[in-house]
Amino acid sequence: MATYWLTLRLADAMPKERMTEIKEQAAAIAEEEGGDDAAKKRTLARLIEEEMNRWHGDCWLRDDEVARTVVAALQAGHGRKYTLRAWCLLPNHLQVVFSVAEGVDAGAVVREWSNYTTRQVNILVGREGEVFWEKMPYLKACMDDAEVLKRVRGVEFRPVNGGLCQRPRDWKWSSARQSGAGNGAARGDAGRTTPGGRTGTAKPTRPADGTAEDEGERDPFA
Repeated sequence: MATYWLTLRLADAMPKERMTEIKEQAAAIAEEEGGDDAAKKRTLARLIEEEMNRWHGDCWLRDDEVARTVVAALQAGHGRKYTLRAWCLLPNHLQVVFSVAEGVDAGAVVREWSNYTTRQVNILVGREGEVFWEKMPYLKACMDDAEVLKRVRGVEFRPVNGGLCQRPRDWKWSSARQSGAGNGAARGDAGRTTPGGRTGTAKPTRPADGTAEDEGERDPFA
């Protein structure tokens, strides 16, 4: 099974002009600090996350009915086309870690989620033919089990890092909440699915700084 990390933003979540500014800022920082391409990418990712934490746009995913519609779409193919490892709905974007069955195209799965939820949400909120998600989602293949664990933790800690709650399980629209996990780490043996629909890939680990995992601190692996 190939495993992927997805970030899918609402269409108005990141103003185009602001994204251009962020890219220029990241390039300037990298040049000043003499970092390589990897360092530049890390800087860019940090700046984008900080900007996303400003919660631009209409933030439709704050609406419980909209959120339920999106979660239902995610869970519809779980156990058949794909396995959900972790997922989290934020006010203006969605993050998912999922593994696709053999022969299943991950991009096609994302398009199905996007197209279906766009139709359903537009009906739900009384819009007609309007764009809901951004056109170009970020979809990245995970290289190994270590990266899968990192991404699972990052997704479930996203509300904590965004200042929305103190612990992963405190956030209503998250696999951490629905599975009862308290630290955002994948639990159990590889291949065993939790009640929240996540398949464990490794034993839970403690943060690198040795602090308690459940105190609401920023996840050091994010």
